[in-house]
This record gives sequence, C-alpha cells and structure tokens, in this order.
Amino acid sequence: MGTLIFNRRILLNQLFKPTDENYQLLKEFNETLKEVVIKNYQHSRELYYNTKKMLADSGSSLLFEGVECKIFLGKDRQYPKSNPFQGEESEMIWEILNDEGYNDIYCKYGCCMSFDGYHGEEDDKTEMELMGLQDADDCWNEGLDREWSYDLHLHQHFHNLYDHTSFSIFDFIYVRDFYTKFELKFNQNT
Repeated sequence: MGTLIFNRRILLNQLFKPTDENYQLLKEFNETLKEVVIKNYQHSRELYYNTKKMLADSGSSLLFEGVECKIFLGKDRQYPKSNPFQGEESEMIWEILNDEGYNDIYCKYGCCMSFDGYHGEEDDKTEMELMGLQDADDCWNEGLDREWSYDLHLHQHFHNLYDHTSFSIFDFIYVRDFYTKFELKFNQNT
C-alpha cells in the first residue's frame, strides 16, 4: 500500500499544471500556512514564558523543556470541504494520508518539520527564519515550473509537504484550515 500511496503522489504532482488558477491556490495556501506558523510561534513562545513563570512562582521542581507545536492540515485534521474532489474515496484517501503507517513523517512532525514550537533559545526569530528563507527572493519551488513559481516565495514548510510527505499538491493546495497540537514538555529528577 505504501508504494501505491507514493506512486499516487508522484503521478498527481506530475499532473499539476502552471495555470493562473493553480498559481492563486498555491499562493493562498502558502500565505495561509505562513500566517499559521507565525501565529503558533507566538503562541508557543507565550506558553513557554507563562509556564516558566508559573513553575517559578509555585516552587516546582519540574524541569521545563519547552513547548512542542505540531501543525496539521485541515480543521480537526478532517478532509477540507473546499477541495473540489469530494466523496467517500477522497475522504478515505485523506484518512490513509493521516495514518502513521503510510505517512509517518507527517504524522510525527506535522506539516512543519523544521518548526517544532519554542524551547527558550529561539527569541526574536525573524519571519524569514521561521519560513526557512535566506532572503526576500528565496523560493522552495523544487519540482515545480521554476519560472512560473519563482515570485510565490514558497517557504520551507511548503517544501516539506511537497517533497517529504505522502500528500500530493492536490491534497493540500485547497487547505485553508489547520489543526495545531501544543504539548508542554517536562522532566523531573527523583
């Protein structure tokens, strides 16, 4: 089954055409995910400092490691209603793509493998750093028509979904809602 899922992704990505409509869809997806990452970085940072203060105020001996944040596609990880390909088969494929057995990297890290929350040492990360961009002209558009997609400034999180998960571009290009999971990480010596 894993091979079928992989081949499905490769085939569908090859069918993706550089049209005006796809340009707009990709631009909206890229910008929406960027906004979600920035917002969740801010939330993670706020949770981190509030938790550290709470632990200090309480005199707790817990060692706080940080806030882990994972961002997943779709509200409550559900198949997006905005995707024009609706039906039982589409929803079943979505469930498979959200199964660790077939899409382990995505299920383990979410769609932002290079962003995992806040752990205290990441103060004042710039927007560019959060997106994995070196400068304003950077674009993670490997596998797409380079000229067509150059000024989209696709960020590293798009690249992670496109190149390192089992999702095809048609699976996520219509997504505008995301599900975020925050975890506070503690240790304690006893």
